[in-house]
Parts: sequence; structure tokens; C-alpha cells
Amino acid sequence: MSRATLWLWLTVIALRLAYAPLATQIDPLLRANPLHGDAILHDQMAWRLVSTGEYRLDKGLMTAPAYIYLMAGVYALAGHAPMAVRLLNALLGLLALWGLWRLTHRLAGERAANLALLLGALHPHLLMITGWLYTENLALPLMVWAVYGLLYWRSGWGWAASGALLGLLALTRANLLPFVAIAGAWQLWHERNWHAPALTVATALLTVAPYVAYISARYGAFIPIGRGGYVLLWANNAHADGGYDPHFLERRLTLGGETKLVREWLSATDPVERDRQAMRLALQWIRENPVQWLWLLGRKLALTLSAFGLQNPENRGVAAALRLADGVYWLFLALAGYGLWRLRQASRAFALLAALFLGWTLLTILLYAGGSRPLLPAQPLITLGAAVGVCALWARRQAQM
Repeated sequence: MSRATLWLWLTVIALRLAYAPLATQIDPLLRANPLHGDAILHDQMAWRLVSTGEYRLDKGLMTAPAYIYLMAGVYALAGHAPMAVRLLNALLGLLALWGLWRLTHRLAGERAANLALLLGALHPHLLMITGWLYTENLALPLMVWAVYGLLYWRSGWGWAASGALLGLLALTRANLLPFVAIAGAWQLWHERNWHAPALTVATALLTVAPYVAYISARYGAFIPIGRGGYVLLWANNAHADGGYDPHFLERRLTLGGETKLVREWLSATDPVERDRQAMRLALQWIRENPVQWLWLLGRKLALTLSAFGLQNPENRGVAAALRLADGVYWLFLALAGYGLWRLRQASRAFALLAALFLGWTLLTILLYAGGSRPLLPAQPLITLGAAVGVCALWARRQAQM
């Protein structure tokens, strides 16, 4: 590691550790409400777990447990202090950046790794999420190191470690559980034998098995970490705009010629049956409104490709700033695409694995909702691609001079 790289790392560490206690003053949404959105539920669940020992799912069968237990561990040591969790988030963010730097260094050298580190440290989504008590803070380092392990840990212990990371990733974001099978298929292609994928997938499944057994026994039905019926209905209905409507339960929904409040449609008292009801209602709405659903898919993609969400402010200056932010973000994504495309020559295995992860992320966005948060687990790979893209364009320019 060169001296310049060392100084860059010291600057990034200082930036991340300084941002954690200042997030509630810097982030406008946190300034208005330090616990916002899902952070309210996560805080309640973690503190209840510490103070009463009760693990209760406040958001239906939708919350994976890993980050909640991690928060509870912080509360057990520091008391009910969200600021302590933000400091932990900063450390998790640095762990993700370390994995991003190592991965980029192995693939494209130190210059690209340093640029990826700088872009990752200043990336608004990757930086601002550390102020929020959201599960993505744990998902990011797990994803980066799982990808690194799949590529470079080429032994029995390495395969098992990669599987454990994939299992923990699924226990952090339940929608990533199917990626275990995708990673196993990629590993079978990459290793050309059954030993690596069998050990990786088996370790991942053993990692999630205790929680799956616990939650399934608790509710009397098989629950693979979480269920997605309610989320599917929440994001696919006549009122959906590409994201999640916080007042969805109070909306009136028309299905099969009958109109009722969403609360009335979801009448089952058992949470598993209520989730099944939501799944059936979502699929029914899609069948009855295929054109509106296709429009909604476009809306989800537009929301995902917008730097700060689809907004239409009346102030011209704010509107111009948002358009500029979107333009910069599109340039960033274009550079990422170019960089990942270039990496197919240096590491075909990484290019395919990145494409599979990005593809699965995009599919979940189309199924559920768009925005910066659903895309967040893939942002380290996008940042890596952007850094490689910039370095490749610079090298081409130097060669032409």
C-alpha cells in the first residue's frame, strides 16, 4: 500500500466516523425526525428484545433478524442509544469500503481501487445510509465480502466462509435468499466441480436454518426467513407510484368489481394467512390491470434511476439541481456499465457474478418497488464498475496522446 493510499484511507476513516454523530444534523430527513421510516420499527424491535426478551415482528413477516439482533447487542451494551448504532453503521460502512478496495485492487490495480474507495466514501447513498437504522448497513459489507470470497477463497474453509456470508446476507435481507442458489450455480460453472457449490450452499442453508425453524414453528407454517405477499401488494396496486405508500392500508382498492379498504381486504387474523391474502390480491390486480402494471414497472425503473427520487418541486432552482443530480447519476451508471463490460476481459468470472447479482436486484425491484434503497446492495459493484470505467477511459486517452 503506497503512502498516498494510506493517507486516502485515513481521510476516509475520519470522514465516516465524523459523519455518524453529525448525521442527524446533516441529513434533512433525519434532522426533521432522527428515527424515520423503517428505523422506527427496527428501533422498537431491538429495544424490546433487550428490555423484555421478546422478539416480535412489528412489520408482518417481512423483517429479517440479523440487523435487529445486532442493534439489540449495541443497546445491551450502550443502553437505548441510536447514536451508538450509527457509530456501528460507520464501522460497517468502512468494512464494506475495505472489501470494495480489496476487490477492485485484485481486479484492476491500486489506482482503480483508490478511485473506487473515494467514490464509495462520497457516494450519497452509501454515506447517508449510515445515519439510518436500516438493514442495508449490514447487508453492504456482507455482500461485498461474499462476492470477494466466492472469487478468491478457493478452499474448503473458503467455500464454507462464503456460504456463511451468503446465509447472513439472507438473514439481513430476506429477498437475497434465492441468490444463494444463483451463487451456487455460478460456482458450479466457475469451479467445474460439485464440491465448492455443495459446501457453499450447504453452509448458507445451515446458517439460515435455525431462524427458519424457529419462525416456522412459531407461526405454524414454512417461512423462509420472511414472506413477501404484503410487500408485493403494497408495491403493485392502483395507488402505487413505484415506491411504497405509507398510507396504503387506508386506501380503497377495487378488485373483481368490489371496492373495499385495504384493511378490509386483508381480513385474516393469522399473519401467515394475511400474507397469503395479500399475495393473491396482488396477483389478481396484475391480471386485471396488465397495462397499468406495465406502466408501473416503468415508474419503478424511473424511480431507481433517479438520484433522489421522482420529485416535481415548484422552485425552479431546486428542480434544476435535481435534474443536474440525475444527470451526474446517469453518467455514473453509464461509467459503471462500461467498466463492468471492460472487466469481462480481465475477469470473466467476476463479470458474470456481478451481472447475476445486478440482475437479481433488478428483478426484485420490478417485482416490488424501485428507488435508491432497493438498489443499494448493488451499489458497491456499480461503484467498482464506475472506477474501472474512469481508469479505462483515462488509459485510452493517454494512449492516444
